Amino acid sequence: MTQENVRTAEPRDQPSRSRFAIFFGGKVFSLMGDGLAFLAVPLVVLQLTDDPFAAALAAAPRTVGYLLFGLIAGAIVDRLNPRLIMLTTDIVRFSAFLALALLAQTGLLQVWMALVLAFAASGAGVFFDTALAVAVRDLVRGERLLRANSWLETTNQASLVVGPGVFGLLSATVGLHAALFGNAATYLLSLVTVFVVAGPGATPAPGRPAKLAGALRGLRQDVADGLRFLRGARLILLLTCLQTTANFFIAVGTLTPFYAKNFLGLSDAALGVVVGLGGLGGLLGAIAAPRLAVPVRQLAVVVVSAGCLGLGLAGMGLVGGLVPLAALNLVVSGGSILAVVVIRSIRQELVPREMLGRVTATARTAALMAGPVGAMAAGLLAGMNGGDPRPVFLCFGLMVVTCTVLVWFAGLREYAGRSSLDGVAAREQRPEPEKRHERAEPETR
Repeated sequence: MTQENVRTAEPRDQPSRSRFAIFFGGKVFSLMGDGLAFLAVPLVVLQLTDDPFAAALAAAPRTVGYLLFGLIAGAIVDRLNPRLIMLTTDIVRFSAFLALALLAQTGLLQVWMALVLAFAASGAGVFFDTALAVAVRDLVRGERLLRANSWLETTNQASLVVGPGVFGLLSATVGLHAALFGNAATYLLSLVTVFVVAGPGATPAPGRPAKLAGALRGLRQDVADGLRFLRGARLILLLTCLQTTANFFIAVGTLTPFYAKNFLGLSDAALGVVVGLGGLGGLLGAIAAPRLAVPVRQLAVVVVSAGCLGLGLAGMGLVGGLVPLAALNLVVSGGSILAVVVIRSIRQELVPREMLGRVTATARTAALMAGPVGAMAAGLLAGMNGGDPRPVFLCFGLMVVTCTVLVWFAGLREYAGRSSLDGVAAREQRPEPEKRHERAEPETR
């Protein structure tokens, strides 16, 4: 497929600002629902049982959801209308949390029911997140794309900071069961806004099946094609590798509470300051993205952000007090989110529309799965060092810097400084689809 063909297959219409404002408003509700759910499910499980294994499962649905459905979600999103998928998944999430609230209210809820509903909602969330990336690409392009991702990530970071606190406040004032109804309502509001923007007559992009049965045919081949495309799109692959390795090493941050309390002797209030500044750093990173990452220096911003978060992690293993630890945690979170927003925008801009769902889901699955593995590795290494996590922070931080330098010299610098990266992924992939087409042609005769 030539670059010109890729362009003609993409949506040309640019929706009005008011239409996008409605869409964005709905995502605020959806992301707030995710933030509320972050605390809702563990609280429900803790109310039902004191089993630590069940409590651990209550915190794992998102990771398990991407492990089970990540690649499949990308292939299905590429074959169906993304906003139709968002409508469907909002219905699933609303139904799951409404059922959770009703069962809890009536006293019929059991631990296994809560976990099944939580995993169902998280699985739907995988499809929603993947479809959202494609829907944003359909709604806005160019400089507005980076601003849109900045707004969404700012809301996401705010929901993760504010959401658990809001749910805890609701639980304390109106009760846990009533708070669960409020969580379900956020997904209902998101559903309404997606329907208003998409309209009842929304159809898939040209060449895509309109029904789920058609989308499921050839699903395995679609997944393989997506992986093949990612392997051949050098710039996107380099960014995916950088994001995945950074997620692995940044997972040492899960030891921050243990480090702050056991080695620095900080109080719970001081630990709250450290965690809170980390959340603030994420917000600042998301807000700064469209201001810093102008087209000519997008890749430079990614590299500098990754380097800063690596140095921040290394510094966290060397400090001895509240102020430097909190400041470095802000730098780490800010650098991480800034890089995420820019990488997401580059991926949406460069990957052909018909491949975007699969590439997005693959990149997110790899990055998300790297986190738990990195956390386990950090905990194991700290345990082998007599429980002292400081060398682990230092080592993991320096590894982020090293990986960033390696990715830069492995090819990222070749693309840096260009006024436009448009069409890079399509050009890199052009020869392979033509060869596959030539091989497949005799079989169709």
